[in-house]
This record gives sequence, C-alpha cells and structure tokens, in this order.
Amino acid sequence: MRTSLGLLSVVGRRVWRRRHQSKWVAAHPASPGEAPGGGTGERSKAERLEVVLAGMSDGVMMIDGDLRLVEWNAHFPEFTGIPPEMLRVGLPMEEILRVQAAAGEFGDIDVEGEVARRIALLRAGGSSGTIERKRPNGRVMELRRNPLPEGGFVTLYTDVTARRQAEEQLRQAQKMEAVGHLTGGVAHDFNNLLMIILGNLEIVERSLKGSDMQRALRGIEVARSGARRAASLTQRLLAFSRRQPREPQPVNANTLIANLSDLIRQSAASNIVVEFALVSQPWLTLADPNQFEIAVLNLVINSRDAMPKGGVVTIETANVTRGALGDPHSVPVPGNEFVQITVRDNGSGMPPEVAERACEPFFTTKGAGKGTGLGLFQVVDFATQAAGHVRIDSKPGSGTAVTIYLPCLVTDEPVEGTSPKSGDISSDAGRGEKILVVENEPDILAYTTEGLEALGYHVLGAQDASSALTILEGTPDVAILFTDLGLPGIDGHQLAWEARRRWPALPILYTSGGPESASSGDGSSGLGSDYLVKPYALPKLARMIRGVLDAQLAIRTPDPA
Repeated sequence: MRTSLGLLSVVGRRVWRRRHQSKWVAAHPASPGEAPGGGTGERSKAERLEVVLAGMSDGVMMIDGDLRLVEWNAHFPEFTGIPPEMLRVGLPMEEILRVQAAAGEFGDIDVEGEVARRIALLRAGGSSGTIERKRPNGRVMELRRNPLPEGGFVTLYTDVTARRQAEEQLRQAQKMEAVGHLTGGVAHDFNNLLMIILGNLEIVERSLKGSDMQRALRGIEVARSGARRAASLTQRLLAFSRRQPREPQPVNANTLIANLSDLIRQSAASNIVVEFALVSQPWLTLADPNQFEIAVLNLVINSRDAMPKGGVVTIETANVTRGALGDPHSVPVPGNEFVQITVRDNGSGMPPEVAERACEPFFTTKGAGKGTGLGLFQVVDFATQAAGHVRIDSKPGSGTAVTIYLPCLVTDEPVEGTSPKSGDISSDAGRGEKILVVENEPDILAYTTEGLEALGYHVLGAQDASSALTILEGTPDVAILFTDLGLPGIDGHQLAWEARRRWPALPILYTSGGPESASSGDGSSGLGSDYLVKPYALPKLARMIRGVLDAQLAIRTPDPA
C-alpha cells in the first residue's frame, strides 16, 4: 500500500495544479513546445495514475491543507456512508464528518461535539496512522491516513470484514482443536475429583454410623476441598474461552491471601512448608478477586508439583515503583506504582526453553492426567485483564519465582478491600422477607431453600420460568427474585426481562454455572455485581441478598432531614 500512497501523492499534486491552474501557470511558465501547466509526458503519467486511483479496491479521500475535499474515488462514499450526490471539490471536511456522525458512523455521540473534536485533531496534525472502525451496518473498515507534502492528507478505507471473520473462524477452530486435545485430561481430572468427593462422603457416612465425629469432619473437609478444585478447573476453562464473567473491584492483596491461607496450605503437600512475607500496608489494586484467588492457587500448585520431595513455598507482597525495578522497561504496562505478588519455590526450576513456553495454553511438562496446561496461562490472562504483567524467573535446580505486577489503584473513596471470609452470617439474617428462588436442579433448590430459611427468610421455589411468573403474579410481596440463568425453555435472562417489565421495582439476582452468564439474549454485557457464580456458598449468597434488600429499604425510607 506504500506504492498506492505514493501514487496518490503524485495524483494529488496533479489535481491540485489542475484546479488552481492560474496560480500554478504564473509560477511555472511553459517551456517552448510544452503545454502550459506541464508537459505532455507529465499529463500522460498523471492520467495513468488517475486510472489506477479509480481502479483501487480501497476507498480514497484526499483533503487539502484547508481541510477541503480535493479528490475521491467511487469506493469512498460506499465505505463511509457519505451520499455520493453531496460530494464536490472544496467540500469542507466538517460537513463530511457531520454527515457521518449523524448517521451513527462514530457511535452514539453528540454530533456537534464529535465534529468539533475531530476537526481540532486534524488541524493539530494528530490524526495520522492506522485505525479500525466498525460501521453501523456491521462492516469493519481499516483506515490509513497519511499527510501530503503540500499540506492536507490522504485517507485509504479498506473493508476488512471478511478478513476479520476468517481470522475469528481460524481462532475458534484452533481453540476447538486445543479443547479436543484437552478433553482426555479434563475428564481424568474431573473423575479424580469426583472420586475424592464421593469417596470421602462414604467415609463420612461410615464414620457417622460409628460415631467417629473427627473422621467424619475430616472426610467432609477433604470432600469440600475436592469440590473447590473441581470448581477452579471449570473457572480456568471458562477464563480460557473468555466466557468467565469478570467483576473487577478494589482488592487488598494481603487480605485476599490471608483469607486463602487455609486453602493454600491444603493445596500444598504435607512435606511442603508454606511461608508468607506480606508487606505491612499494601496498596490497593483493581482486579477480579475470584480470578486473583485462582491465580495464586495455580502458582502454589505449580510450586508443589515442582517439589515432589518437599521444600518451601513463599508468598510475598510488596509495593514497588517503576524506578525501583532497576530496568524501567521490565514491566511493559502503563503506570509507575504496582502491587507486587510473588510465589517463590526452591524446586526443580525450568530450563530457558521451557520457561519461555510456560505461559502458553495447554503447554505442560507434567505427566498425563497431572496437569491441563492452563494454570500459568490463566495467571497471565488474569494479570493482562487487570492491566498488569507477569514475570517468570527460573533456573534448573534453583527453583522458580513467578511475580505478578498489578497497577496501584488510586482512589479518594474509603475502601475496605476484599472482605474476609467468615462462617458467621448472623448479620446477614433475614427478617421474614419472601424470596423466590428459581432453580431447575432439585438438589440445588433444596440446598438454597434450606439455607435461606435457616437464616429467617421465607423461600418460594420454582423449577422453571413459567412457574416463577405464576408465583410472582399470586404473591405481590416477593422481596427479591434469585434465578439461575440456564433454565430450560425460557431462560433466566428472558425471565428477568419479563419480571422487570411487569414489576419494575423487583430486585433480581442471577446465578449460573455455565457460559450462558456471559451475555443476555440481546447481546448485552455481563451482569456485574448482581451475578453469583456457581458453586456458590450460602454466606456469599446471604451477603448479596441482605445488601440488595437493605439498599431497597434505604431507597424507600425517606430521610428525616
């Protein structure tokens, strides 16, 4: 395309001379035997170049130094939404932008404000280079804008829709191929985890019959740990496919790690010592706490597997500035202040060629059934989503240190950080409010109903959307709707839409264990703070319900002042 831009520059000079003939002739008198305004050879060359311009598959627009239209080709109005009949030499760029903005080419914006902003950018010369834009009709355009020697610029518009669709299809095909390779390992991991859960539940049953309470409690804890690991594997797979909903919020790394300490020790083997070296007052960072926890656990598990004969895992936090890092380019993301989280071990370490590939999805040096190859990939994915960076320092025989750098969150608002986990949920108890729980799995519905009723709520249950709407019609005092998104037939999104249409003031909470949580039927984005990922614990559900109900009560109760 550099050649095309060069041709356009020549054509632009020729066109400008032709349209300002009198000025140009005065400055460039004709030589004997030469036609005024340039030789026949130059005219012939310019005419050939103009034919090339007309035959280009790109849309072309040429603007002079006064931001007025000089030249264009047939694809320009087609690729920009400009009516061909309005195009003329000397048309101000401002009018072109105004037509595009009014047609929605730049999104839902204030037309005059957007036109003024773009004109100012063009006048300042700050609008060169390549960008990509999706048009209202769904087509994807690549715009390449370059300055002209006489002032002004030329812009090329290329329709890259088919290319982007092909690239996306290739990515999906590659992902499906990788998932196909992964299926055996995932099935092996899940069956092992289910064996842990089912086997320990049998131990609990036998222990209760023999009144061995300590053994029963131990079996329950191991079964719970197996279920958490199964949930973690599911979340890693969802994160890989970009279907895992993310809920960034202010996080205190020390609080999060302290809450996770029991699970960290359970994830490490009995011959491994876990040590914590946490900075006294860590800066806050903006991240998804659930993904943060998974990242830390993945690193601990990797360290455990690197030390089959035992060793030490150290989890460190620190506040660091770019200047203190030695090499200011070692963290290639914006920002000058970072929260640093390091998981360090004295295990086998990795040779350079392995460390270089360690973060690739599905890459693993572990034996069959001992790893999915998604652990470090998920860590990098988490850091990237949080605008951070991951560094791996490893040497064979000397261990490995994986460091996550997350940007410091600067806020004037008081922030509590990550809430500590606690089994005490008495503060989240109900006051007799009616809750409609919609869940098609009878065992999950029974678990949720029993737990909420024990907290003092009155629970109404439904296993499909039609039953839920019938209950809502006959029970006007339902305080909150808690629905699974993956309902058969009418799904949770559709149920919520209909419930909001009929009862606009009804609060709604959502839950799901699958990828249907990522977006609603109309393609809107995730559900944010109103969404609870399965498998959920009763304390977290109770906190969410109490928070929503208290917020509703505050809205309805007028301020006495």
